[in-house]
Amino acid sequence: MKRMICRVIGTALVLMGTLAMLTPIPFGLILFLIGLMFLIPSTPAAARPVRWIRARVRPFDTALSAMTVRLPVPYRRVLRQTEVGAPDYF
Repeated sequence: MKRMICRVIGTALVLMGTLAMLTPIPFGLILFLIGLMFLIPSTPAAARPVRWIRARVRPFDTALSAMTVRLPVPYRRVLRQTEVGAPDYF
C-alpha cells in the first residue's frame, strides 16, 4: 500500500514538474526531482532511466553527485541507487 501511494504521488509530481518546466519560473525542476525521489525507491523502472541518463549526460551526473553529498541520509540512499555502477537492489 505504501509503495502504491509513493508511486501515485511521485508520478503526479513528475507530471506537474514536467508541465511547470515550460513556464519561465524553473519551479518545475524542483517538483520533478521531488517526484523522482518518491519514484526511485518504489519503482525499479524509474531508477533505470535515471541511471541511463547519468551514464550519458555528464553534467546531470555531476549535479546529482554534488547534490547527493549535501542531502540527508535517506535521500542520499535514494540517489546512490541511481549511480552509474550501482547494482539493482529491487
